[in-house]
Amino acid sequence: MSGNSLHREVSPYLLQHKDNPVNWLPWGPEAFARARAENRPILLSIGYAACHWCHVM
Repeated sequence: MSGNSLHREVSPYLLQHKDNPVNWLPWGPEAFARARAENRPILLSIGYAACHWCHVM
């Protein structure tokens, strides 16, 4: 996999995770609609730039 949906974001924190092997979606209607359509739960990841372990995850 070569990236995820975060490459379109403007947040420096989200852009740091654009090449993660997880297909992250930004918070918004698209993520909720997709989860509903695929009958999947939402995994919410919260972090901030100064947190080392947030980047490790």
